[in-house]
Amino acid sequence: MVAQRLTKAMRLRTRREFVAVQTTGTKVSTRNFLAVYTRTGGEAGRVGFTVTKKIGNAVIRNRVKRLMREWLRRNGWVAPGVDVVIIARDGAAKLRGLDEIGPDLMRIQKAVG
Repeated sequence: MVAQRLTKAMRLRTRREFVAVQTTGTKVSTRNFLAVYTRTGGEAGRVGFTVTKKIGNAVIRNRVKRLMREWLRRNGWVAPGVDVVIIARDGAAKLRGLDEIGPDLMRIQKAVG
């Protein structure tokens, strides 16, 4: 069964956690996103999103994050024991729906396994 929401246990929450993944992780690159992941061996997989100001204003950044969360909610979150940071690239601001964001996130999900 797919989780209905992204709980606190399923999120990277502090800067320290984001930096730890980004400095030691393995990168997976797609056209609109860059994902960095590490295997932690923990029980739950955790995910964090980074959308910088160069992507657009707050409305655009929040829309990109909402689309990423919704796609992951519908298609299964992150594999257990993996921490993932998904970083939006410039092209992510132009994505309008789940069908446009899906191929990139599917490639990331398969690589993270």
